[in-house]
Amino acid sequence: MSADFFAGYVSGAVGIVVGNPLDILKTKLQAGTQRPHNPAPVLAVIEQQLQTRSRTLPWTSWLRGAASPILGYGALNALLFMTYNRSLCLLETGSISPDSPPGRASGVSLWTAGALGGLATFVVSAPTELVKCRAQVSSQSSLEVTKALWKRGKLRELYLGGGVTSVRDAVGYGF
Repeated sequence: MSADFFAGYVSGAVGIVVGNPLDILKTKLQAGTQRPHNPAPVLAVIEQQLQTRSRTLPWTSWLRGAASPILGYGALNALLFMTYNRSLCLLETGSISPDSPPGRASGVSLWTAGALGGLATFVVSAPTELVKCRAQVSSQSSLEVTKALWKRGKLRELYLGGGVTSVRDAVGYGF
């Protein structure tokens, strides 16, 4: 289990580092902070971001908002894998013991175990995604965003949008 956890954590962190620049562009397009008047808005935003970042911001600005998901990804994978495996054992064998793994599980059991795993991940994914998105559309670091959210509403503020996130993760991981 520790090898799975470590491999999942490292691969997730690398995926975030590689994908975050694209996520920043997507977030800026969706948030409306960049409004190019161009038939190819994605290319215009990329060009504008490259020019702006190369002149005024360090290369690390492409990782803005990534600290939160990188730090939380290990916990998210641990919750997902543990909940999925234990739920599947419970649904198929009636026991949550990992010593009695199920044989060939039914499609309904697989989907339900995935959905329960996805539901469990919202504990980590809701605050990390909120912090990531806020950091991407502002000039604040993930830590500054987290401190501001905590100051404004403690734990409750960090779970803003958590209900929708839990439904999205449950359905997504179910499939």
